Amino acid sequence: MPRHYIIGTAGHIDHGKSTLVQTLTGANTDRLPEEQERGVTIELGFAHFSLPTPAGNDTFEIGVVDVPGHADFINNMVAGVGAIDLAIFIVAADDSWMPQSEEHLQILSYLGISNFVIALTKADLCEDIDFVKEMLADDLKGTALEKAPICPIAAPTGLGMDELKATLTKILWDTPQPRDYGQPRLAVDRAFSPKGVGTVVTGTLTGGCVKTGDSLTTYPSGLSTHIRSIQSHSSSLGEARPGMRTALNLPDLPLSTKGKKGISRGHLLVGGTPAPASTEVDVQITRAARPIPGQKGTLRPLKNGQKIYVHHGSGRSQGRLLMAEEGSTILPGSDAQAQLRFDHPIHTLVGEHLVLREVSGEATLGGAVVLDPHPSRRHFRDEDRQAFLIERASDSTDLGLILRSHLERDHFLPITTLSRALPFSPAEIKTALKKLTKANLISPVGDKYVTLHSFWKDLSKTSAKIVKNYHKSHPDHTGMSTELLKKNLGTPIGIPGLFDALLSWLSKNDFRVSDNLVCHESHSLELPSELEAPAAEILKTLDSTGLTPPLPGELQSTSNHEAAYRFLSRTQQIIPLDPKVTLSKKAYDSAIATVTAYLEKNGQGTASELRQELGTSRKVLMPLLERLDRDKITVRNGDHRTLA
Repeated sequence: MPRHYIIGTAGHIDHGKSTLVQTLTGANTDRLPEEQERGVTIELGFAHFSLPTPAGNDTFEIGVVDVPGHADFINNMVAGVGAIDLAIFIVAADDSWMPQSEEHLQILSYLGISNFVIALTKADLCEDIDFVKEMLADDLKGTALEKAPICPIAAPTGLGMDELKATLTKILWDTPQPRDYGQPRLAVDRAFSPKGVGTVVTGTLTGGCVKTGDSLTTYPSGLSTHIRSIQSHSSSLGEARPGMRTALNLPDLPLSTKGKKGISRGHLLVGGTPAPASTEVDVQITRAARPIPGQKGTLRPLKNGQKIYVHHGSGRSQGRLLMAEEGSTILPGSDAQAQLRFDHPIHTLVGEHLVLREVSGEATLGGAVVLDPHPSRRHFRDEDRQAFLIERASDSTDLGLILRSHLERDHFLPITTLSRALPFSPAEIKTALKKLTKANLISPVGDKYVTLHSFWKDLSKTSAKIVKNYHKSHPDHTGMSTELLKKNLGTPIGIPGLFDALLSWLSKNDFRVSDNLVCHESHSLELPSELEAPAAEILKTLDSTGLTPPLPGELQSTSNHEAAYRFLSRTQQIIPLDPKVTLSKKAYDSAIATVTAYLEKNGQGTASELRQELGTSRKVLMPLLERLDRDKITVRNGDHRTLA
């Protein structure tokens, strides 16, 4: 199966980027008339070529993104290099390192690009190429390009092109294929509507596969769409995989226009069941120590509250910077945690890279890595929140660390929430959770939730203690109400799904949960000693009066008699039929036996006939019969009752 990668160009204007791309691919990526007239790349250009793999039995299918080198079009450059696997950094042998060379290098570094090849172009115009290579190596010390291979070439004549292709082949062979974690994402770099076709968008597919018929969500609009057809390098496909330059036909999604939602360059298409977008993102900001010549903004500190442009994918959004301390700044050559706040929601994942530029568009200020795509505005400056971000910043690619810190913050989460919010597959998350469980750092709760082990241990222990203490102080109660338990546990129990999961755990661990009550299995109702005499008096009175009992109020002449009456009711030693009639259990059972025998013998009976059979008053009979109906001992049919 072919291996798909994306290569991007970078470098100063007029150093030969487009010429090199045309030599590699046979395509002129300067498609606009103005570009061809001026000889300057303005918009992103796209092309494709193939290389055989070292094994010789397959190919690298390489999409190429050609970016502008002119300072005026740096925003277009950033839009094109967000998802590349390797950068060909172009430096002209007769011009060497230039301001846009430095800015492009910093942008690529901020985006986390680590694979580089330096194409030293116009080598045929240089008398001492080795000296130029040494000078360039000095310029690159301490940068991401320091160890990159340097290939002298002259694209128009073909000089050095075989060496360049061999170098690309070697690096790509050692480069893992773009990851598939089941969350397809396509940052739109072109959107147009050919007549009779509907909307078509292009971009580099990352994160997962897409198929014809799949549904996608577009951000920031939140509109849904479906894929009618897919192309890659002008070939129709049923499925596109990560690492492919991909064109999607989305007939039900209009192009965005003023006052109308739709899609345009800079938007993001996301598949699967994505987590929501957010108007704030917590990040780790990094600033290069090296200034960009001619850009004063690279020397100035980043300040709290400063407005900046944030480049994400192929788009940019204006945001405001919030520091952990109001008076703090971020100087060149340093890094810090911060929160970016936007006017509209953006969709990010942990570990994604952003580029920060001045609102004026004059300078690239730094880069950022997303630490938390769904933070709270209120608690950003809290001490525990800052500790969480510092831990995340130590390695935003470590899944175990991400999961543990996530649970240290939220304590309890549905597993689906983790799968939707992180750039890892469900299988990767499942494996990492097993390791954390084995290390007693987290605990699974059923098959849907995970929780921090220490949090769950404390919560379950506290819950059990609360219920047992309730039994001690209320021995005459069947159990503790679940609402009272929830109230006693306090704020943490408000986490969605947590209390239901706790009740489920209690029901499987020596507790009974039913009818909104919870009690320990060992709990049995006990009558306090001070209520023993009043309870005996009530039972004796009701046993002796049978079906002609006194009013319930007469049985509760003191507070102890009231408490004893409630205990006898809960334990069903007496049977309250309604507010005016209470029978002893003995009298109630005897009445059931009498009614059952009469109906078995006669088939049916009226209230009058049953009253005569029982020898009681209508005041007692009617609530008794209604109770028998509710308990499905009898069934009423008009004026008659039969056995149920």
